[in-house]
Amino acid sequence: RQSTAMATVVDYVIAALEAYFILMNVTVERCYCHAPLMKGDSRFLIPETIAFCEKNNRLFLARPEWMKVATCVSAYAFCPFNVLIGVAALTGAWARLKNPILVYIGAKVYAVLYYHFMEFTSSMPPTNLVPYFAAEGPYLVGMGLVLLRLHQTRTVAKGKAKRT
Repeated sequence: RQSTAMATVVDYVIAALEAYFILMNVTVERCYCHAPLMKGDSRFLIPETIAFCEKNNRLFLARPEWMKVATCVSAYAFCPFNVLIGVAALTGAWARLKNPILVYIGAKVYAVLYYHFMEFTSSMPPTNLVPYFAAEGPYLVGMGLVLLRLHQTRTVAKGKAKRT
């Protein structure tokens, strides 16, 4: 029972994280994809993003081509997978949705590693690491929790198969 309760808590955390990722996909990332973020832009979350980046992630505001492309991919290609993971978390459909989720997590791990490599080897690496990783941390935590739930689902399925 404790593992079931813990899985439920983890599922709710995953669903909340996916809601956050979707929010970022449809607001900040889509705005960034189409045009540079400019002071005075009052669209939802844009003033806060600009203020944060001025202090903690200047490269994001510099908008190199690779970051623009990566952000567009995240905004449009990754968003449906964030919805899919949210559905899996809220309905318990982990086993049924395992394969597309694993493909997505593989792509997301690659994207995050590439992003951080490029960020830290650029001419403008982040200087304030605590706020930088506070903003980036949910993506790492989310991927870890999704992999944990997929593993738990696999373990439960194997246990049921052994008992029959």
